[in-house]
Amino acid sequence: MKVQTQNIRVLKLGTVCKDNATGLTGTLTHWNTSMDRHVCYLLQPKGLDDECQPVRKLFLETARLEVKQSDFEMVEVPFGILGTHVEHKPSGFCGMATEFIRHGSGCFHVVIQPKGVCKKTQEAIQPRDFDLRECAGEMITKLSEQELEASRKEKPSPSGDSMWRILPPGLR
Repeated sequence: MKVQTQNIRVLKLGTVCKDNATGLTGTLTHWNTSMDRHVCYLLQPKGLDDECQPVRKLFLETARLEVKQSDFEMVEVPFGILGTHVEHKPSGFCGMATEFIRHGSGCFHVVIQPKGVCKKTQEAIQPRDFDLRECAGEMITKLSEQELEASRKEKPSPSGDSMWRILPPGLR
């Protein structure tokens, strides 16, 4: 079954821009899109806080950002996966795919929201995001080992692949 994809116009990650509401300038580090196809960006303002840590990121909509037309690009997003049941194969964590997160490397993570509540707290089970390539579901295209390796080299995940990237070639 071929997954439904759509090319959407988004701001390029790594773009330096200004938030018109706060006046802060920073770099776009991630964007996410939900089942309604709305896109929001994570802006990392320049600077450190009182504890010498990066200041808190802002989650912003395009309308708040001062950008140029050349700051946009078209990205193909597999929207057909959202709303379907998926499983993170390594952990068994499963539920509905509710949104995608795009990292600066081009890697997509899928946010999985399980059904039900935690028995201990009786609160909704918290969603988690995982590298889409580590997930399975009816609408997720299974990659061959060669395709998976090429995809990981081209678009490394910020989590899960870090050890893989630093291992000596004979151990990969």
